[in-house]
Amino acid sequence: MNKIASLTSKRLNLITLAAITSLASLSLTVPFSVNNSQTASLNNLQFVSIAIEDKEDKLVDAPVKPLESNSYRWQENQELSRKKGEQSSNLDNNSLVAVKQTKDIQDKTLKLESSLAETVTLVKELEGFRSSAYVDTDGTVVIGYGMPIINGRKVRLGDRISQPQAEAALKNELHKIQQQILTTSTVELDSHQLAALTSFAFNVGVESLFKSTLFRKLKAGDALGAANEFPRWNKANMGRRLVPLAGLTKRRLTERNLFLTAVN
Repeated sequence: MNKIASLTSKRLNLITLAAITSLASLSLTVPFSVNNSQTASLNNLQFVSIAIEDKEDKLVDAPVKPLESNSYRWQENQELSRKKGEQSSNLDNNSLVAVKQTKDIQDKTLKLESSLAETVTLVKELEGFRSSAYVDTDGTVVIGYGMPIINGRKVRLGDRISQPQAEAALKNELHKIQQQILTTSTVELDSHQLAALTSFAFNVGVESLFKSTLFRKLKAGDALGAANEFPRWNKANMGRRLVPLAGLTKRRLTERNLFLTAVN
């Protein structure tokens, strides 16, 4: 009987502990008292239960951080993509600007070369070539294509020059005049206008062109008014008198017509 009573007591104790464990995990108040060892067991079980609950809380919260991190990375990637897009767009724009600038330079160079070639042909035709120095109508000693200075030296009677040398000197001089006109002019000039003005300035002098009514009207945007000023410059200084010359009259009409001719 004692053995049976002892086994029964142990079973009751086990049942009690199981019940207490169940109640502790559910955070319920135990309505009966237990001995010290049972209290220790209960405390241990409560500690285990709290630890489990804490772990469960962490497991519930854990996915939130990666989501926040992923959202931040997504925004960061979007920002990087936007910056790359802007950089690519800037590069494209810069490339387009560079291409346009290159084309503008090429177009300008072609226009100048075309105008210079046209002016050389015009002046050669109007001036004519002489291999020996001679005195021009205004008393100036000239040579080749009517040039008073060759390679920085004044021409003197008795000087001689070959046609290729004279042409090279003429081209160099006309190029200088062309650049001075382009630098001083405030309006866009086409190749024909530039050629006519360069021929005019070669004959009367660059300073005379810049001080003229012709150039003033040109800068004011009055191209037709400027063109009509060419014929007025048909006189040469002959013994301190301005005398109209047929050759100059013809030259000014040629320059005027070229000035007004549209470029195809």
